[in-house]
Amino acid sequence: MTRVPIWHSVQEVPAALGATAVSIGNYDGVHRGHRFVLDQLRHHAQARSLSPVALTFWPHPRHVMGDPGRTPLLTGHEDRDRLLLLAGMHGVLDLEFTLEFAQHSPEDFVRIFLVEGLGAKLVVLGEDALFGRANSGNIDTMRALGEELGFEVVTLPDLGPEGTGTGRISSSGIRADLLAGDVRSANEALGRLHTVTDTVHHGFQRGRELGFPTANLGPSPAGLIPADGVYSGYLTVTEQAPAHLGTPPLAGAPATISIGTNPTFEDGAAAQRTVEAYIHDDHELDLYGDTVRLEFVDFQRPTLKFESIEALVEQMAEDVEVTRRTLADESSRPVAGR
Repeated sequence: MTRVPIWHSVQEVPAALGATAVSIGNYDGVHRGHRFVLDQLRHHAQARSLSPVALTFWPHPRHVMGDPGRTPLLTGHEDRDRLLLLAGMHGVLDLEFTLEFAQHSPEDFVRIFLVEGLGAKLVVLGEDALFGRANSGNIDTMRALGEELGFEVVTLPDLGPEGTGTGRISSSGIRADLLAGDVRSANEALGRLHTVTDTVHHGFQRGRELGFPTANLGPSPAGLIPADGVYSGYLTVTEQAPAHLGTPPLAGAPATISIGTNPTFEDGAAAQRTVEAYIHDDHELDLYGDTVRLEFVDFQRPTLKFESIEALVEQMAEDVEVTRRTLADESSRPVAGR
């Protein structure tokens, strides 16, 4: 069996990897700015016959060093590493970030993880990169260490809105777009469709009773949940429950996605925020226990309270038709880097 090239310690890095070209970052979202760096890393690695590797961390350093509520993450742990591999990395060194780890000096960090751990001969960084204890290492530090320890350093400008190197595509900007429900702008900056991943849970069965059965995610899915509302998107089963093995898993199924507290229903469950997806035309599908990935294409409408169940059902039917029209538009097809 082929081993997935994701390592959680330098001891796991295979000797057969050889000399490497490395880029360091949190890569939350693996957005276009990140992929600009990774593309350049691959280009320089190929020119020098090196293996391109991303060195990254989990949990996010801000979640360890500060208030985790300030930095909702765009992607979950596994999705982040998956996207790094899809960006052409030969491997991902995914290190656990702890308070103890944060005490590595810039010199020790570079020596232990880059030089001795990965055999780095090239390091590719943004011009404003910081590393080591209290972010005390900068690009000048890295250049000096490169001269001392025998690796080359290449610096890159920020990727601007049109890829010109002016301005900046940032994870924080994408977070703001998603929290405002602007998934189109977020997708443009990501260079792909924004995703949320979780196991399908049992819900309140309201959708099934109304003729629109939904796949319900749990309370804490991986990936940033956009603002409340109704969205067009896709659903893909990434891992099947044991009971479902042997049946073809769904891939890229059109879905109408609802996020919110179901204000039409005046029961105790109404205050619980849910993420649920209606898969078009497949009413008998059993996804309970499957892990699914939702991809968001466009915002359709805000969450509303309806005066009657009949009005809600009528709106749900219209939501499905809006999704169909949106997904039929070629400009709304999934973009590169899914």
